[in-house]
Amino acid sequence: MPEKHSAYKSMKMGTGKPKKGNKALINWGKESWKNLSPSILGDNKFYECGTQSIEQKKIKLPSVCRPTKKVTNKTPKLAQSYSKEQIKKAVEIKKKGKRINWALL
Repeated sequence: MPEKHSAYKSMKMGTGKPKKGNKALINWGKESWKNLSPSILGDNKFYECGTQSIEQKKIKLPSVCRPTKKVTNKTPKLAQSYSKEQIKKAVEIKKKGKRINWALL
């Protein structure tokens, strides 16, 4: 079975000085994206984006991810700046299969 590709793997494939096209990908890796969904269940730990807590898996709660480190001025609003109410609203939007507009939360 062929190995699946991932953004992290693609980022690590580059060697030496990053090329112009890879800079955004490298910055994305440095931003440290985390899953915010477990925080509405009372779990104050941020999990890596793409992973879920046991409780989140049980109730089939979708993952809502945001960066935790600001790398450039283009980095989106950080995870720590959202309240539990805003995260709950984002999870409800994602449950409906819609795209979250973080500027309106």
